[in-house]
Amino acid sequence: MRERSKTLGFSDPRSLESHSNNVSNMTEENFTYTVRCKTCRTRFKVQLFESHEKNLFLVDKRDWYCEKCKKDYAASQASKLSSAHQKLGFPELTGTRKMINWAEKIRAELINKVKYLKESLRFEDASEKAVSEKAFEQFFEEWRARATAKWWIDNRRLTVRDISKRVAELAASIRKA
Repeated sequence: MRERSKTLGFSDPRSLESHSNNVSNMTEENFTYTVRCKTCRTRFKVQLFESHEKNLFLVDKRDWYCEKCKKDYAASQASKLSSAHQKLGFPELTGTRKMINWAEKIRAELINKVKYLKESLRFEDASEKAVSEKAFEQFFEEWRARATAKWWIDNRRLTVRDISKRVAELAASIRKA
């Protein structure tokens, strides 16, 4: 292990450690850099695995955040999303804090997919539009019943096609009734 010290942009000294590992006749090199958190200004180490030149660029140009600041940011974003979802009639999610943070982002993405689908539809007459509106409302009612973060995480891969198929099923059942 050898250690080099570099001065990178803005006269900000950061230390660099180079580690060489021989694995099956391949040399893999990774670099550890000391960077500052953009929010609280504490120093911490990160490992980067690209070329040294590219790493130096990343260290200088990227905004770095320590683990505490990342968690605080994720919690504040999840809180904002949760309040926005509650305004739409969705319940507060249950689960661990980490699961809830992730599920709130997933729920926001899925709601955006539904809104995209709803806005992209074109109707021949007012009756078709009314059936579609009822189908979308029933679809959202199904989702409003989902209060566990686990359900949203398990269904994170729903596509616009999946959503469209379910809304079409609901519209067909409305037409039959």
